[in-house]
Amino acid sequence: MGLIPFGKITKSHGLQGEVKFYPFSRSLSNLEKLERIYVKPSNEKSSEELTIIGKKLKNRFAILKFDTINSIDLAEKLKGYTVWVDTEDLEEPGADEYYWFQLIGMDVYTDHGTFVGKVDKLIDITYQTLIVVKQNGKEALIPMVEKFIKDIDLANSKITIIPAEGLID
Repeated sequence: MGLIPFGKITKSHGLQGEVKFYPFSRSLSNLEKLERIYVKPSNEKSSEELTIIGKKLKNRFAILKFDTINSIDLAEKLKGYTVWVDTEDLEEPGADEYYWFQLIGMDVYTDHGTFVGKVDKLIDITYQTLIVVKQNGKEALIPMVEKFIKDIDLANSKITIIPAEGLID
């Protein structure tokens, strides 16, 4: 499918060229098996492929070591870079699990068939994820919990919700 944003390098770590990495997801599980990433500053179109040769996984971040980055000076140059991964390098999600990039752009309907809008983005808050649905300049925030999400149909690019009063206009 291509490259998707996966996280951000926040600073160098140590003197040997390691960097501190924060993922855009709550889990570091995909990072365990990744052997390569792509980095680029936010204002650039082209990316640089880096091979991961060392990983130290922490609670919410990781310390990464790359094959061509061997000094603090080189690691400092990566500060603030977005980390991208090829979707082909990601593990298949489990049953009833989805990557955010799979949901963005999907059509959202109520359980009665009324079109609500398209998924614009997702927001991760402390205990849940919110789906941001937009249509005609209006925005609805839908908690990604069983109470509100009836079905996610990736094949047909459709999410069916059970709207509570006040959830959508």
